[in-house]
Parts: sequence; C-alpha cells; structure tokens
Amino acid sequence: MPGWRRWTSSASAGHTLHAVAFALVAVAHYPALAWLVLPFAAAVGASRVVLGLHYPSDVLAATGIGCLLAGASLWLAPGVKLFA
Repeated sequence: MPGWRRWTSSASAGHTLHAVAFALVAVAHYPALAWLVLPFAAAVGASRVVLGLHYPSDVLAATGIGCLLAGASLWLAPGVKLFA
C-alpha cells in the first residue's frame, strides 16, 4: 500500500510473544535454565521498545499472549508443571 508506514501502527510484538512462550516452556522442562532464558525474553521485549519497533503496550500484550499460549501448552502436556 503506497504511503502506509508499518512503524506508525500498533501491532502485537511477535518476537516478544515467541520469546516469552519459549522461555516459560523451557523453564517448565528445564528449571536450571531460568537464569538464562528469562532475562533473554525480557531483553527481547525491551529491545522492541528501545529500537522503536513497537509501543510498550504492544510488548505487554504480546507478553500476555505468550504467557497464555505457554500455559495452554503446559496444560496439554501431562506431568509438566511450571510452578511446582
């Protein structure tokens, strides 16, 4: 679309969503990795805002969706608990 600018509209941050979902599922399976994957997910989210690619609300929405998807994945996987 001529004249349309992606960076002026709001959209959920896909990189953040995937980083959060991955981090939570990884920690559920390998809790010892929490020190590595949780700061990584936070850094991905922060970088989207710092680089001006997303609004903070986009990153918060993506974080929430990532948490919901990770929770649903873990709920469907028998015997795996995130907070056990």
